[in-house]
Amino acid sequence: MKGATGQQEDMFRSVTPPKKIGSKAYEQQVIDLRADLLKAQIDLGKTPRSIIVTIAGVDGAGKGEVIQLLNEWLDPRGLETHSFWNLENEVSQRPYQWRYWRALPPRGRLSIWFGGMYTNAIASCTQQESRSKWSQSKCKEIQAFEEMLRLDGTIHLKIWLHLGKSEQRKRLKDLTENPKLHWRATREDWKHHNLYDTYSDAAQHVLKCTHFPAAPWTVLDASEKSQRDISVGKALLACMERTVKGRRVGILQPTLEPSKKLQHNNQLDTVDLSQRLSGKAYQNSLLEWQARCHRLFWEAYDRSIPTVLVFEGWDAAGKGSAIKRVTGAIDARLYRIVCVGAPTDEENQFHYLWRFWKPLPAAGRVTIFDRSWYGRVLVERVEKFAKPEEWKRAYEEINAFEKQLLSQGTVLCKFWIHISPEKQMERFQKRLEVPYKRHKITDEDWRNREKWPAYEEAINEMIHRTDSPSAPWTVVAGNNKKFARIQILKTICGSLKKAVEHHKG
Repeated sequence: MKGATGQQEDMFRSVTPPKKIGSKAYEQQVIDLRADLLKAQIDLGKTPRSIIVTIAGVDGAGKGEVIQLLNEWLDPRGLETHSFWNLENEVSQRPYQWRYWRALPPRGRLSIWFGGMYTNAIASCTQQESRSKWSQSKCKEIQAFEEMLRLDGTIHLKIWLHLGKSEQRKRLKDLTENPKLHWRATREDWKHHNLYDTYSDAAQHVLKCTHFPAAPWTVLDASEKSQRDISVGKALLACMERTVKGRRVGILQPTLEPSKKLQHNNQLDTVDLSQRLSGKAYQNSLLEWQARCHRLFWEAYDRSIPTVLVFEGWDAAGKGSAIKRVTGAIDARLYRIVCVGAPTDEENQFHYLWRFWKPLPAAGRVTIFDRSWYGRVLVERVEKFAKPEEWKRAYEEINAFEKQLLSQGTVLCKFWIHISPEKQMERFQKRLEVPYKRHKITDEDWRNREKWPAYEEAINEMIHRTDSPSAPWTVVAGNNKKFARIQILKTICGSLKKAVEHHKG
């Protein structure tokens, strides 16, 4: 049986009918196939690549049986299986893609996704009027997601198990009448069968929209179980062999155009660093704005509005002290602080954004990032930890990531705390003079200071490429810490107030 991987007018009718396999021939093919699969899995484990296997299809086609079989045939130590049908509170309170980022395989391993992101997509497209809207938004979102993972080394094998209407009815009827297996034919299955043509049209629409050159669909006729199982196994084997081979011969190189150097204004030069606030005026402002923030954070909690605060800035710019003044306005039960440093060994096994998806806040909660995903286009760019093509495409990846946050109704505030080189040197010297502050100054801080022009160029491009009306950057004048703290509190209050009022409306 051959998989239909072309975008024919009817992807289902073009599937090659199955040929029945005798039991002895099937057993021998399984023995050979399992040996080949295990060898390919071992080879995959030696590469920096990973594979997602999505098993989707019509009800009754045997998706669960196939996934069970793959778990038997493969080494479970290099394999995880994920289903997305039962959404827990934890999942439903976060951006849509959060559940899929949690299910990504580490490098050298596989993840099997039961339905993946396509089950909900098909249900959304059962109504004709919703298809156009879905095609214009979600389809592009899925394509960007799969392409981003591919460029990082995660290949997506997508398999659709198909049954014709009469074959599906026969399969469901046989299950219903079987005393031991009747539980496998649910009311939902029969409901979908009665709407077979509607669901089939919706499925075909989704498959065509998401049939990308880098992640095509393989459509298999599932009416003959033995042939179905062998075909799925062979498709996975071919995918693993291509993936392993790609590491050596470079067939999986990035296809995205690298970003061109833009002519942009020096955002940092426009900041008035002479702005100051001190004494009683500062104390009064601090109490006033902390009180406002406190009230607004609770209003956001009552309305299930999550908040993400991103703090970036020069070394010794005052990020830590600014964060302390912000947390002084939030009930301790509502927030968490994520201090971002070099990625751990575990984090290096995934796409660089993976570690930032994990701590995203639930509805009404607050996550504060002390440094963030912008390290990809700052320190990783300047210090050459990321290749040019990696940090150049990161701007689009970051914008897509933040779009996911905003689609969930998240309040997103991004701060760059700016100081002058002279002010940085002054603060470095003070840290050396105060015993309990000496730990704050490291050799790395001095090395970064020597690369000020390179960092300044990276910062300006970062702001230029990732600033938008819905996710703007606030460049904070940080030479005077007290002024900076109040500016940050005011900005947070403004964003929270806008979100709360929008929710009321």
